[in-house]
Amino acid sequence: MLNQPEYLDLIVRYLNNPQDEKLHSDIVSFCAESKSNASYFKDVERIWNLSSQSGRLNHLNEKEAVANFHQALKKASSRSTNLIKWLSGVAATILLAGSLYWLLELRNTVEIISLKTTSSIDSVRLADGSTVVLANHTVVKYPKVFKGSSREIFLSKGKAFFKVTKDPQHPFQIIMGESKVSVLGTSFNIDYSPSKIDLDVKTGKVIFSPYSNGASSILTAGQALTYNIQKREFTTRLSQNADSWLTKELVFVDTPLGEVCKQLSHYYSKNIKLEANHQFVEKFNAKFEKNSLNEVLEVLKATYNLKLRETKDNIILTTP
Repeated sequence: MLNQPEYLDLIVRYLNNPQDEKLHSDIVSFCAESKSNASYFKDVERIWNLSSQSGRLNHLNEKEAVANFHQALKKASSRSTNLIKWLSGVAATILLAGSLYWLLELRNTVEIISLKTTSSIDSVRLADGSTVVLANHTVVKYPKVFKGSSREIFLSKGKAFFKVTKDPQHPFQIIMGESKVSVLGTSFNIDYSPSKIDLDVKTGKVIFSPYSNGASSILTAGQALTYNIQKREFTTRLSQNADSWLTKELVFVDTPLGEVCKQLSHYYSKNIKLEANHQFVEKFNAKFEKNSLNEVLEVLKATYNLKLRETKDNIILTTP
């Protein structure tokens, strides 16, 4: 039965320390057992997240509200004809409490800032000291001040590099549609579009949650994944040059030539293809700093004796 104490204890321990790998594994197994387990976990998680706001009720004038209620009740008991007055008193008390709560909610409303880049890179330093660097044509929303049990920001589209300040009591979360990335203190790159999410971890460790009740994945430094949003599938890979748009450097270490072409295509926004006449297993080792595409292609041609031809839409490298 779901109301057994050990289940609730497991969930609470996980929510209090979501970066614990053992607890994370136990929760994933618990949710995978049945839909009712997964639904139970989401309900407890929702209550947990909302509970951080319950402290606002402590600011209400409880004594005044109770006194008004008893006064109205006393008048109602003396004469039954005062029923309407009694109801009015109760309504006034509720209205007073509601008004106070509304004013407190208004005062505690967190200002949300929206930042959109156009053709240039921009950066923002968040209230907790974390830094977010945005590539061009990227939209991110974040609170002016973090409140509650977690630090949440929203990546609407585009590419961003995150360097997160460590705070074990307040996990940092990036929300992208149904998907979420959770961290404590680390640095990583996210490239988010309507069709896929590319996540590359540079330092530390992150948890990727593709959708509600979906199996999460833990990535460490040097690891990466690509998530297909429509198919709800992701593939893992080694992280390489994910932040080249920011560093203006390309580093290849034992990289297959086909993968080199993919990364060059992404970096230079050109469709570069490799056509091999036979099995071509050569791997490339090089470092480029602020080089033009032509300079990089010349190095590839000289290293592997490749031939190059250009069409309207493609740059094609052909093996000998």
